[in-house]
Amino acid sequence: MRRYMIGKGILLFVVVLLFSHCGSKTMTVSGSLNTPEAAYTKARRLLALGSYAAAETAFRQALQINPNYAPAYEGLSRLAFEQGQTNQAIRHILMAKVKDAAYVPAWMLTAEIYRSAKQYTSAVTEYREALTRDTDQLWVVDIYYDLAQTYEQMKDLEEAHEAYMQVIMLDPLHLEARASVSRIRETLGTRFLMKLRFENREEVLP
Repeated sequence: MRRYMIGKGILLFVVVLLFSHCGSKTMTVSGSLNTPEAAYTKARRLLALGSYAAAETAFRQALQINPNYAPAYEGLSRLAFEQGQTNQAIRHILMAKVKDAAYVPAWMLTAEIYRSAKQYTSAVTEYREALTRDTDQLWVVDIYYDLAQTYEQMKDLEEAHEAYMQVIMLDPLHLEARASVSRIRETLGTRFLMKLRFENREEVLP
C-alpha cells in the first residue's frame, strides 16, 4: 500500500512537471504578440480612451517593429488631428500614403481633415479616391456615408441623396442613411421625385 502511494506521488509530480513545461511554452508563444498589429490595436484603444501620450508611444512602437507600417502613421495622424495639430496630422497621413497607397483609411482620414477645414471639394476627391482603392469593399459603406454628409455640407442635396442610396443598397438596415434619404426627398419635394421617376430611378427604400 505504501509503495502504491509513493508511486502515485511520483506520477503526480511528473504530471505537474509536464504541465509546468507546457506553461513555459505558452509564455514563449506570447512573445509573438510583439507585432506592429498588436501595438497598433493597443494604441487605438488608448486613443479612444483619450490617453494621448500612451497612444503615441504605442503607435511609435509599431513603427519601431516595422517602419513601413502605414496604419501606425495613420494613427499618429489621427492622434495629432484630435489634438488640433493639423500640420502634424497632414505630415503623418502623407507618410501613410507613401508607405502604402492602398491603405484606404489614409485616404478617408485625409478627407476628414479637409472636411474639418471646410475644403469640401478636396474632401470629395479624397473620398472618391478611397472608393477606387477599396477593392475589397471593407470600408465602402463608411466612405459613401461620409461622402453623403460632405455633399450635404456643400448644400448639394441631390449628390448627397445618391451617396446615401449607395449606403442603403450596401446596408439596407443603415437607419441614419434611410432617415437622411427621406429627409432629402421631403426637402427637395415633388419636382425631385418626378425627376427620379422620369429617369427611371425612383428607388423604393428596401
